[in-house]
Amino acid sequence: MKKTALLLACSLIITACAGNKNILNEKMAKYPADKYITKLASAAKKDDAKTAALKDLKTLFDNLLPSEGSDIRRESILSKAYSAQWWKDKATGKYYAIAVLERGPAQQTMQPYYASIDGKLANLQQRISGEGDKYVRLKNAMQMPPLFEQREQLDKEYRLLSFDAGAYDEENLYAYKAAYNKTFYDIKINAVITGADDTAVKTYLIDSLNSLGFYVGENLPEYDIELAIETKVTNTSSQTTEGLFWADSTATISLKDAHTGGIFATFSKFARDGSGRQDEARRRSLISVGADSAPIIKHKILEYIERK
Repeated sequence: MKKTALLLACSLIITACAGNKNILNEKMAKYPADKYITKLASAAKKDDAKTAALKDLKTLFDNLLPSEGSDIRRESILSKAYSAQWWKDKATGKYYAIAVLERGPAQQTMQPYYASIDGKLANLQQRISGEGDKYVRLKNAMQMPPLFEQREQLDKEYRLLSFDAGAYDEENLYAYKAAYNKTFYDIKINAVITGADDTAVKTYLIDSLNSLGFYVGENLPEYDIELAIETKVTNTSSQTTEGLFWADSTATISLKDAHTGGIFATFSKFARDGSGRQDEARRRSLISVGADSAPIIKHKILEYIERK
């Protein structure tokens, strides 16, 4: 008898669970995932279940850092969320509730923000394409990165609203970035390295400028800026530690406008490094002086273009 009663109780529980799952599937079928973001909650009281589901849905952006205007924008999006369905599980007496946010209207809320940013980017792109002076083109392009950053913040929110986690109108964004990158690549920089002509210095300086987008090389037939680097290395042995070698490297750098012949920036950087091998100490000090010089060169070039 006990065994029969236990089997009957288990059967009832399984039946109740299956019944609740069927109800849930039936309710959720009204809100397909490609059109809705949904959250399910349960509680002993109906209103508590509805409140819990809605509260859970409104945590959608909680893992994103705030950005300019994000609080108002996110509040506007989440205001479109609502409690859509509720029911009581007869077996357990619990209440269940579903809160939903329709993807389409939520995404529509973001379009004015995109329109504002993309309008400014389109205007800059038009000014770049219609400008013959490559320096003026670059000055216009240098206004784009803050707009790219603003758009990236929007995309983080938009991806959460998209069923496929896609960004908004990516083709236009690619076009704006292509215009931006080309203005940097149009500036040709000819590197002239003398003195301790070590590949370490070339690697750090040339790669650093290339990473910014400039076209940088040696012995270029035509160029806009000449980057002259003279390196000197002095090797010494430690007076206090046997087997330790020091290398002092100095890089003297000048930047010249190839079109006017005017030198617009000069500076020097010094670095010291040590090693148990003299050649390694030399290599390390040259790498250090190159790494320290690279961001300054970037800054000097952009500063000069801003002034032109």
